[in-house]
Amino acid sequence: MAALAEGQWELRGLVMGPGTRYRIADDTNPWQSQVRADQGGARAWAHGSWSGAEWAAERVVPMRILVDAGRDDVGAALDLRHALAAAFAPVTTGPDVPLRWRQGGREYQLFVRPRMAEPDLSLLGAGRMWVRCAAVAVDPRIYSATERVTAPLGAPVYTGGLRVPFRVPFRLVTQQTAGIATAVNAGLAPAGLRLRFAGPSPQPRVTVQWPDGTRRQLRVALTLAAGEWLDVDTEARTALLNGDPTNSRRADVTGDWPLLAPGSNTLRYAAAEWASGTVTGRWWDTWW
Repeated sequence: MAALAEGQWELRGLVMGPGTRYRIADDTNPWQSQVRADQGGARAWAHGSWSGAEWAAERVVPMRILVDAGRDDVGAALDLRHALAAAFAPVTTGPDVPLRWRQGGREYQLFVRPRMAEPDLSLLGAGRMWVRCAAVAVDPRIYSATERVTAPLGAPVYTGGLRVPFRVPFRLVTQQTAGIATAVNAGLAPAGLRLRFAGPSPQPRVTVQWPDGTRRQLRVALTLAAGEWLDVDTEARTALLNGDPTNSRRADVTGDWPLLAPGSNTLRYAAAEWASGTVTGRWWDTWW
């Protein structure tokens, strides 16, 4: 995935913006958002109204794109239009597609479903056309374009403890030096955590400690043999054995499904047997 220049956008491999034949209008805005409330209405015996829990609604990104093939080149303009339409084609199978852009020196992305690409042909004779496009992010959160990943975490190792001779009273101080990692979510919204437990690993577990000290633990009541792995997504709450979507082991996952809080989180790995298996964590920085 090539890095974008400031002001550039990318969808399905088509790069738009500065330095390309596709100019993105300044009023294109990926940041607008709305809130929905599933329960609400007038109060029966009081003034005003009431509302239940509120959630972020889907995010709609309207775009105005100027296709510029050059002076009087109708055929080239149409070819550029065809490429744009292919980038904004519907999602037929598979996951939503990433829409990336670079702004303020940082690359962001939304996972979207393209909705339209409507060209205005009034300037076609000059080799240009304005095209109105739109994309809908069913998941309204904005993510970093670069995925963060920990090194594989193995069995925990502790240092410190008692030294002899010792005097009383004494304190028993130990420090974990392996099986632990720092996971930084540079965004301002909770980030989903994707964990891969690799065998051999009997009943592995991961504890996430948030910046405020709160701890959440996810436990797997399953023994992974050598060569097996379990992919756990704490946001989607899925657990797939060996990456097979038909082999769900969600029933074997207990405890919490921890997200990463904004800031610096601590991940700790352990298993039923002292030295076995690994876990790898992946996430994107997340914003509202």
